[in-house]
Amino acid sequence: MAQNTTKVFVNDLEIEALIGILEHEQAKRQPLFLDIELDVIPPVADDIAQAFDYRAVGVIAQDLASGQIGLVEVFAHRLASHLLDSPLVTAAKVRLRKPMALDNGMAGCEVVLAKDD
Repeated sequence: MAQNTTKVFVNDLEIEALIGILEHEQAKRQPLFLDIELDVIPPVADDIAQAFDYRAVGVIAQDLASGQIGLVEVFAHRLASHLLDSPLVTAAKVRLRKPMALDNGMAGCEVVLAKDD
């Protein structure tokens, strides 16, 4: 039997992260823009205790951003993995943009993780 899911998303979340592999990026905060889409088990009642609180996305992302990470792919994967720690989240898609990566555009990545059935 198929399980009902609900999509929860957070778009254009801006955080300051210690990220980058280049020497000039070490120990320097840079902005990251995150779009997160989660498949969650829907609440059966109008009760926040039964729902995934999307404010947690920003808290988790900012916590990860406090430690130096070299690659945007690693940051996105770690964020998706932490979001999957919630028993209500069955899949997580993290799209990350790093505006200071290029002189004339944004670079980034997208990671999709799902729990095994």
